[in-house]
Amino acid sequence: MKNSALIALGGAAILITGCSTLQKSDMTALQGTWSGRIVQGNPEHQCSFVISGRNFDFRDDTDTNVWYKGTFSLREGTTPRQFIALIRECPSPQYVGKTSMAIYQIESDTLTITGNEPGDPAAPSGFDGPDAARMELKRK
Repeated sequence: MKNSALIALGGAAILITGCSTLQKSDMTALQGTWSGRIVQGNPEHQCSFVISGRNFDFRDDTDTNVWYKGTFSLREGTTPRQFIALIRECPSPQYVGKTSMAIYQIESDTLTITGNEPGDPAAPSGFDGPDAARMELKRK
């Protein structure tokens, strides 16, 4: 009986140790309000990006006619990681119901996300893709 208890405790300790080294999902790290700039064209635009659960709200603070609301999922097993946004609301009817593929990275308190136009099925090839919009954001 004593040996069974020791084996069970040893097994539990191994499981706890192994589980504590598992990577946490980026879903938690992305939550909150981010503000920064859209690095595309000249001049750069200020923007905000709010993530709550699986919902997002993007606003171009310079051009009030550019905003998107929707839901998203992550593909964390890709390099770079992918952010897949489903547009639910925006001022451009042709984008409503479309998916926007993006790539992202989180470094310290900076989120860099580069996305293609809604409806384009491909993720951007890199963070400086010529036809993609790149945002550099800091957590508020």
